[in-house]
Amino acid sequence: MQSLRQFLRNLYPRKALAIDFVGYEVLLDFIEARSLHRLEGDLVEIGSFVGGGTAKLARYARKHDKRIFAIDIFNPDVDDTATPDGIRMSDIYLAFLQGRSQLDVYEEAVRGLDNIVTIRQDSKAVSFPPEQKFIFGFIDGNHHPDYVRNDFHIIWQNLVEGGVLGFHDYNTELPEVTLTIDKIMTEHTGEIAETQEIVPQHIMLIVKGHKANSA
Repeated sequence: MQSLRQFLRNLYPRKALAIDFVGYEVLLDFIEARSLHRLEGDLVEIGSFVGGGTAKLARYARKHDKRIFAIDIFNPDVDDTATPDGIRMSDIYLAFLQGRSQLDVYEEAVRGLDNIVTIRQDSKAVSFPPEQKFIFGFIDGNHHPDYVRNDFHIIWQNLVEGGVLGFHDYNTELPEVTLTIDKIMTEHTGEIAETQEIVPQHIMLIVKGHKANSA
């Protein structure tokens, strides 16, 4: 596994700003394999950073007349979650941006994609009405455990049966993220139909089951 320190060093040669740090192709492969577009609802992403992944999800969603809600505070300073050797997530974000505006880079990446609803807020201030349904959600926002929990609940309560919720940074050098995800899965065992870990991309996917909507 590449360390975050190595990742930080590798940021500097990159030229394209609107890149996808996660590897959204594996998410899209999973979404398409499960034919999630047949379900009723939209997509939601918490933590868009520079919009590379957001744009990929939006292009998929547009093919099926769906929207994607992109939630981000667009302030790279705020996430001070640190690895055991002291690298903060904000260090990584700021090193990549090198003084450029995160919001400006994001807006350039998603330009022309009119099915994106950008919510420029702290995710703790965000909620959706019950009638807003989601078929897929992805969490890669603030890495503090209380944010991981908060972001899960924002999506989970509006996720339809058979819908999928994904977490990034599972089994990385952010152990509290992994611990929190494990606790969430244990607490919601009766509502989960299936879990799947995508190891190379450090993603945990959770499929919502029948009991979640019948309880």
